[in-house]
Amino acid sequence: MSPPALPSDRDLIQRALQLARQGRPEQAESVLQDVLRRNSDSLDARALLGALAFRQHRYEEAVAAYGICAGARPRNGSFQFNLGIAREKAGDLPGAIDALLAACRLNRRDWRMALFAGAALEAAGRRDEAAVVFSLGDDVDPAMRAARNNPALDPEIRRRSAIADRVMREHFSRLHARAVDECERRAVAASGVKPDLARVRNAIWTQTHDRPFKFRTPRQEPSVFYMPDLEARPVTPRERLPWAAKIEAAADEIRGEYLAALAADVAMAPYVDASEKSPTWQGLRGNLDWSALHLYKSAQGTPLRSHFRKTLQVLEAADVVRVEDGNPIEMFFSRMRRGAHIPPHFGAANNRLTVHLPLIVPTGCSIRVGDQIHTWREGELFAFDDSFEHEAWNTSDTDRVVLIFESHHPDLNAAERAAVEHAFESRGRWLKERRRPVL
Repeated sequence: MSPPALPSDRDLIQRALQLARQGRPEQAESVLQDVLRRNSDSLDARALLGALAFRQHRYEEAVAAYGICAGARPRNGSFQFNLGIAREKAGDLPGAIDALLAACRLNRRDWRMALFAGAALEAAGRRDEAAVVFSLGDDVDPAMRAARNNPALDPEIRRRSAIADRVMREHFSRLHARAVDECERRAVAASGVKPDLARVRNAIWTQTHDRPFKFRTPRQEPSVFYMPDLEARPVTPRERLPWAAKIEAAADEIRGEYLAALAADVAMAPYVDASEKSPTWQGLRGNLDWSALHLYKSAQGTPLRSHFRKTLQVLEAADVVRVEDGNPIEMFFSRMRRGAHIPPHFGAANNRLTVHLPLIVPTGCSIRVGDQIHTWREGELFAFDDSFEHEAWNTSDTDRVVLIFESHHPDLNAAERAAVEHAFESRGRWLKERRRPVL
């Protein structure tokens, strides 16, 4: 009779896991040591030994175990992460940062990696680098900062989430203040006169403001930028827009270019991207019921501009919001199919107006802004502050089409406009130029 086969390494590791779950860590470690005596290259056994040592606060042993694993598999993000946390607990903050940053690079889509690496950087006094790492994690998923308010999560996750939220709020608030200061210095250097930029200085970046605030006007909640000292007006009369008549006079030509583009098989695209996560847009994500033909999107011109030379020429007369390179932030033809409904939502900022030039408006098409309901009239501009809750519907049997662009709030003077635009540009430049800290 042959002797019974020895248990495999996998069987022994499963036995060790079972013992650990039963609250018998010493026996589990003994089994794992048996595995390593037979096979010193078993990273599974080594990693489990590290985990058991970590749970018992033997952090130096955990560092040693995870260090071997990370050394053998340097591109394994989990090994780097565990090594970083163990080093942090052992008091080796620089070493922890190195490992946690490596984990970030290897797991760019996991916001938890950014959360732990950013918190370690902040603990080391590397505040600006922490802001970069936290912001990259926030780009992946806003859940990183929201975790602080979720009692179901691990307390350590919540603690670091609170650090991330604070660091980002402080960083972006300083960035805004510096941008306004710089505008003041430029104005004084150019004219010798210090402009009154108090309304811009008091502006609130709603997602990253460093102090509690409340929206002052019912149904006005801009999602990005809020100037509380600016007059809150849902709809701006056409008389406040001295350039309106010039745009309206060209409505027929603009409509003609739009129809000619469709006849040339220029395709509309869903306005709400299929990847949009917000439940507000569940019914419209990736859906052509609300579609767009963009001339400019995210301040970038599209190839479709070649079909709209007259439209672009006419809009030179409008007070279009343009960014540093002179491009409009957004300019597009918006189509609502019959039966379509754009649900109630808030726009990004109250320092600018959303302007509609209605081109095709069948009976049964309206928009609500705040408490006001407006019915578009073909060829007549409609300007509103989309930071107020608004929605639109088309109950007709045909499409509704309007040309949309953004204009400055008419109550802002030239110095304030420049300061607001510089604040946006400064924030955008920082986001574009940020780089992950080097090891």
